[in-house]
Order: sequence, then C-alpha cells, then structure tokens
Amino acid sequence: MPVTLRVEGADRLTGALQRSPQVVATEQVRAMTRSLLLVEADARRNVKQDTRQLMNSITHRQRMAGETLVGEVGPSVRYGAYVERGSRPHWPPRAPLEGWARRHGVSVFVVQRAIARRGTRARPFLLPAYEKNKDAIVRLFAAAGARVTATLATLSGGHA
Repeated sequence: MPVTLRVEGADRLTGALQRSPQVVATEQVRAMTRSLLLVEADARRNVKQDTRQLMNSITHRQRMAGETLVGEVGPSVRYGAYVERGSRPHWPPRAPLEGWARRHGVSVFVVQRAIARRGTRARPFLLPAYEKNKDAIVRLFAAAGARVTATLATLSGGHA
C-alpha cells in the first residue's frame, strides 16, 4: 500500500531558509553595533582626560574574520594601550611629554626620570566599560536571536 505525503507551505519554508543567512547577518550586525556603542560610550566616560585627545580617539569597528563577526572598541592614538595597561620602567622620549609637563608645571626630565624608575600606572578605561556592559551585550544578542526566530517563522508561514 503506497503512502502519499503532501507538504503544504514547503515553498514558503524553502524561501525562509534561503533568506535565513541574510536575516541572521542583519540581526548580528545590529546587536554588535549596539554593543560596541555601549562599550565605546562608557570607555569615553572612564578615560582620564588631559587634552581629550585619547577620549576623542576612542571608536569602534566591525569586521568579518572568516565566518565570524568581530567587534572592536579602542583608541586610535598609540599611547592608549599604555594608559589602559600601564608600562614598565623605561626612558620615554622627550617630545610626547613636553606638552603634558608644561601644562602641569613640571620639568620634562623629572617626568622622564619618574617613568624610568617606576613606569606608568595602569588607568583602565576599556575593560571596565566592557565589564559594565557585558550583561547588556548578552541580552542584545539574545534579543537578536529571538528576532531571527520570529522573522523566519513569519517568512515560513509559521507563528512567531
């Protein structure tokens, strides 16, 4: 006795499945952008300011690494990493310190010698910004997953 199966809505399901990579990518980029903006805003608030150059250089970017969307937040000025992590004792070049020393009424040589003896203290601004927002970031990606599910259910004719 032959069995006959008839699938209703298969064309809508096929269409939904074909569009699923686009739907996932759109929601993933949206959640990543919002996440990066949260971290960027708090990093800007956290950073110690002298000339605001470091604060104004903090930005975000997204890129694909194979199949993985990678988001980065950080400063574009080279010394940002040394502010975040501090530095070991070393003899720094004079030129980058001249403006700071002048604004603070200190001899450049005295600043150089202090850094040569003690290094610089870490003043984290990025890691605390991430730590503050990591739960919100998880929620943003969870909401993105829910929107993907709802969108695909709607496209396939199912219920959201």
